[in-house]
Amino acid sequence: MGYLAADKTGTSARAALWSWSAAEGVLTIRADPGGPLAKLDGKWALQALLEQMDGLARVRIATPLRQGRAGDPIDIRVTLLNGQPAHFFGAFHDVGVARGLIVPAETGERMVHGESNVEPVFQPIRRLSTLEVAGFEALARFRAPDGQLVGPDSLVGMGGDTDWTAIAPVMLAKSAETLARLRAEGRDVFMQVNLSAAEIARPMLVEEAAAVIRDARLPHGVLRVELTEQAALRDFEGALGALAAFRAAGAGIVLDDFGAGHSSFAWLAEIPADGVKLDPRLCRMIRQPRACRIVTALTGLIRSLGMTVTAEGIEDRVIAEELHAIGCDFVQGYAYDMPLRLPDIGVAFEASAP
Repeated sequence: MGYLAADKTGTSARAALWSWSAAEGVLTIRADPGGPLAKLDGKWALQALLEQMDGLARVRIATPLRQGRAGDPIDIRVTLLNGQPAHFFGAFHDVGVARGLIVPAETGERMVHGESNVEPVFQPIRRLSTLEVAGFEALARFRAPDGQLVGPDSLVGMGGDTDWTAIAPVMLAKSAETLARLRAEGRDVFMQVNLSAAEIARPMLVEEAAAVIRDARLPHGVLRVELTEQAALRDFEGALGALAAFRAAGAGIVLDDFGAGHSSFAWLAEIPADGVKLDPRLCRMIRQPRACRIVTALTGLIRSLGMTVTAEGIEDRVIAEELHAIGCDFVQGYAYDMPLRLPDIGVAFEASAP
């Protein structure tokens, strides 16, 4: 039985990473040798790079790069002199500094999914000040051959032919559909979807995210991508470019498991995120005086950068109250909610003050 399949059209084409420094006037591109964008690999003075594109593309790229401000997205379709169409995705994360992906146009085709056994469940994220539902995290579950709904670890070894590369776009599409329905009902909520480093590196997924956000008519930033530090550490520069591209596509960015590794402060400096999720172990240490001072200072720093703070994996409401007292905005965990199947999602709103 085939659980989940995807048309592989265009998946072999790789995106190129780009970064821009206005101070140096240099755009650096990292492209795979032999790939469709290999000719662009290297460091380019802006004018030299513009000469590799058709006339209209030169204006569309030069203006935002020269005038962009922190937080501004870049979303530009261009044609190279050799006739190759491409899509520049990215964003400014600081004054005069931007990064993103150049996606070969053939990777922009929508994925065609077979019958999917992916059924997301939704764990509420509550606002600590009121305990009202502020959003959800969509968690991937799978319909096993015996009909049970299981997590990915349980699915392995049960037989079947799951195409793991097709899971992320299905999760994005189903999460966007659920979010659009909730917002149409008057629920001012967001939805967060976990993506691995391997998934965000796939250029077609950026186009897929842009398409589902557009099709669902979602405001910018309410469908959010979560990335763990462990995933980002595999290719930090690549993760930065991909996340900037997702931001330009209309997705919000959340840094998951913050404080679990060694590069967290580089995240804060480099990634224009909307929010941060504190690692559950760090949250549980809040009752230790030294740890409490660290988490208090960390929470204040994150909020001073314009990002929200979520305490994740909370199983004790007293700890949640202490985290609220030091500045955490949101809470997620079994102390308040178990993950809910789609037909039961309304229960979370009925229990807004548990």
